[in-house]
Amino acid sequence: ARLYRARTMSAASVTHQWGAVAGFAAPKRATAPARAAASPYAGRSKQSKEEKKAAKAAKKKAAPAVSKQAKDAARKKAAAAMREVVSKQGKAYDRMVRELDRDQYREYVLSVRHNPAGDADPEPVLSDWLPVCEVIVADKQQYEARKFFKENNMDIPETEQQTVSAEQIEGVPAIRAAVPRLGSDLLAMAAAMAGSNARNVEVSDLEFGVEDWGSFENAVDGLEAQAGAAVQRARAAGVLGVSPDDDASEVKRVYRRLIATEHPDRNPDASIEKFNAIKEAYELMSDRGGQSGATFEGLGDKAKRDFVKLNDAHAGVSTAGGAKAADASKTEIALRSLTIYDRIKTVFTARNVSLQNRATTAAKAKAGKAGKEGTADAEAAPEETETAEKVEEPVAA
Repeated sequence: ARLYRARTMSAASVTHQWGAVAGFAAPKRATAPARAAASPYAGRSKQSKEEKKAAKAAKKKAAPAVSKQAKDAARKKAAAAMREVVSKQGKAYDRMVRELDRDQYREYVLSVRHNPAGDADPEPVLSDWLPVCEVIVADKQQYEARKFFKENNMDIPETEQQTVSAEQIEGVPAIRAAVPRLGSDLLAMAAAMAGSNARNVEVSDLEFGVEDWGSFENAVDGLEAQAGAAVQRARAAGVLGVSPDDDASEVKRVYRRLIATEHPDRNPDASIEKFNAIKEAYELMSDRGGQSGATFEGLGDKAKRDFVKLNDAHAGVSTAGGAKAADASKTEIALRSLTIYDRIKTVFTARNVSLQNRATTAAKAKAGKAGKEGTADAEAAPEETETAEKVEEPVAA
């Protein structure tokens, strides 16, 4: 009974009761290090925590955290710098127009397209050609001379009033040669038309194309026609029961099913009006009515377009092709943002939104497909394991 009470009493009580017994010593409470040493898991857990803490501290030291205010300030600073570039180029453009006669310069429209290396996806609003700025090209020697005489209130000598040949101010070779040195300027023009997302694009990943104003206005007319037909297209999609952004294959599949059901020869109860409505809706959705193409190069009357892609021209990268095409030192070039034209800004802003929405829809569809495939694989895995076990059981027996 005395031994039973000792087991249920505290260490202090045991010492008091048994203190007189020779050789008895009260048990010592184990310290934290002793408990950690006794348990193979406690020490390991503590060590893991220490390692994680040290790794986190090292990461913080290597890449100090940037506050939201600092990020916002950096973005605002970058945006202000780009606006300054756009303003500076625009003033240079306007000055050249004032100083020169109309037949002494040429004006073009420059477009950009994002084509990143490898398997990277392009920026949605730059996945197709986007016109970003006007480009004025003039003979540098004549422009400098005329500017000098006007700045000093001097009459321009007859020798300086000679007509400039078309070869001296031919735009395509001159612009191709100038592109490598206009990297930051072209990126600023792209950001002005495409929005803030364009600021994250590497300028070396941009492609360039150029056309004269007549060709570009034809493209704008074609884009406006597409925008005007957007409501009709939405209505046609409603008739077919599809989305305006659905793939052509999906639209065709739905159309074939509907047209077979509503054909008067196959269905006596079918309405000829509904049959014709389905047919007209499909023609509009499949662009059979002669509407402009879906891409920028397909806009407008193709016979009136002279869009030229500047092959081997990359901003910030010197290319042999550009150097051979023209001597950049002999021409004067300035840029002016297309955002000064309300009509152009309106139609291409709407187009940018459409491209962004399509990219978002495509990404969601891709993610959903990947999720379904992963679920299917996970469901199939147990079946394969179970089958393997059933095959192995007779062998084991």
